[in-house]
Amino acid sequence: MKGVLDRFEDGGVAVIIAEEAGREFHVPLRYLPEGSRRGMWFRLSLDEGRVVDIEADVPQTKERNEKAEELMMRLRSKNTGSRFKRN
Repeated sequence: MKGVLDRFEDGGVAVIIAEEAGREFHVPLRYLPEGSRRGMWFRLSLDEGRVVDIEADVPQTKERNEKAEELMMRLRSKNTGSRFKRN
């Protein structure tokens, strides 16, 4: 199963959202691969509904980041300025 690191919470916990399962997992930071950051994708192994192994999914992370950047560029190129101009 794949999941994305959504946020870090107090108490040394990371929240990973697994879209396929429609749920989020709270994982102690010590179980994350070194260099993990918000927006990073992982392959998750589960046992009885609990995360037992986490592996960084670098190709998925790169692909999603490229798509997001492409969308932002398209939005910026369409920007024609504000319709509410100051006089």
